[in-house]
Amino acid sequence: MLAATLAYYLRPNPYIREQIDKQLRQSLPADIDPDRTIGVPIRRSDKCYGHTLEGSARGELDCPALEVYLNGVKQFVDFDPLVENVIVTSEDKAACDEFVELVKKELPQLRIILNVGDVQQGTGSGSMLEAYVDQASNADVVVSALTSMHMHLRARYFVITSLSTWTSTIAVMARVYGFASEVYVHDVGRNRNLFSALARKGCEPLTGERGK
Repeated sequence: MLAATLAYYLRPNPYIREQIDKQLRQSLPADIDPDRTIGVPIRRSDKCYGHTLEGSARGELDCPALEVYLNGVKQFVDFDPLVENVIVTSEDKAACDEFVELVKKELPQLRIILNVGDVQQGTGSGSMLEAYVDQASNADVVVSALTSMHMHLRARYFVITSLSTWTSTIAVMARVYGFASEVYVHDVGRNRNLFSALARKGCEPLTGERGK
């Protein structure tokens, strides 16, 4: 799914591009300030140990509680009191809805921005979609995923788990293509590899003269 998503991201066909643009216009407020925005891409469903989704891969992650994500958001709000938005996305509708309610209760001053029209297929896989969402197609899932990624490019602060390649990819893409002046990442489920390090901290600056 990730490989297909990135392929569409780098070379989206006209239909996919049109649908992403439409969904972004519906989802993003005109006055959003990336430097005052937190991104929370939540990866759950079939990524978690013990899931019961048929036809999907076995779980790979002891998924952090949603309260852990919320604590990460609170830390960024304490760090930067000017934060005013939180972008919340997930392929897991139940987790997304529950997290939104937590934010409304604990951080009512934040404006919650959601991916309007997100399929939220309940799995990270593009197969077996009909079993989870009525009238869903692979193209719908790709549009939803890439819309979520483009939305998160409008954030400065991120709460992710680097045990998810998808949420790590969002953080890396934000460092390269994002609209914010800087990117800060709070990792609530650490992986230990180079890609995860890139998601958390970006590339180390080069020092010294070339060749030395």
